[in-house]
Amino acid sequence: MAESHAKDKFVIRLPDGLRPAINAQAKANHRSMNNEIIHRLERSLELEALYKEQVELNMILAQCIQKPQNPLITVAPINLRLLDKGV
Repeated sequence: MAESHAKDKFVIRLPDGLRPAINAQAKANHRSMNNEIIHRLERSLELEALYKEQVELNMILAQCIQKPQNPLITVAPINLRLLDKGV
């Protein structure tokens, strides 16, 4: 029990309806509400880092498609009609 007193504590005000939703998810995942919130915060940070990496990889890929470095590799041009439609 003494260990939990040594950890950082942060009081948070939740919008109406969020506490029951977190509680339901915590029960479904067999976690306490505290552990559910921590899990989701950690996961959001991981996903944000992965998203940034993916954006960088997409930029590199787009550059490779526009100017292939290896003449033996050919890439079909992107169908611009699909891009215009938001696909």
